[in-house]
Amino acid sequence: MLPDNTKAGSTVTQPTRLVPPVIRRVLVYGCVGVAISLFYSFAVIAFVWLLHPISPTIASTVAFVITVPAAYLAHSRITFPDSPNDTFQPLRFVLTTVASFVVSIGGMYWITEIAHRSYLLGIAWNWLIIPAMNLSVYMLWVFRTARDTGKNKKWDR
Repeated sequence: MLPDNTKAGSTVTQPTRLVPPVIRRVLVYGCVGVAISLFYSFAVIAFVWLLHPISPTIASTVAFVITVPAAYLAHSRITFPDSPNDTFQPLRFVLTTVASFVVSIGGMYWITEIAHRSYLLGIAWNWLIIPAMNLSVYMLWVFRTARDTGKNKKWDR
C-alpha cells in the first residue's frame, strides 16, 4: 500500500513550491514558445511546398504574420496571465514583434538568398534567436507582472 501523501504541505499536493517562480515562468514560456514555433515552422514548410514558386523569405513573412495573433494571445493568457491590464501592452508587443520580424525575415533572407542554404536553416535560426531575444523583453517590458506578491499569486504558489 502506498503512503498517504495528500496531507497539507506534501510535495504531491504542492509540487510547484519546489520550482522557483522565475523558473516556472521560463518553463511555461518555453512550452508556449515551442507550440508557436511549431505552428510557424509548419506554416513555412507548407507555404514553400504548396505555393512552390514562393520564396522561403516570402513564406516566412506570411507565416510570421499569421503566427503573431496566436503568439500574443498565448503569451498574454498562458505565459503572463498575471500581468496587469495595461493599455500600452499591445503597443509594446507590436514594437517587440517588429524587431523579431526584422531578425526573423532578415535571417531567412540571408540564409537562403545570400548564403544559398536551405530554408530549414532559416527556420532553425528562428527557433534559436527569437525565443532568446524575446523572453527577457517580454518579462521586463511587454508583460510586466506585478512585483507585489499579493498581486502575483499565480506564480508565487
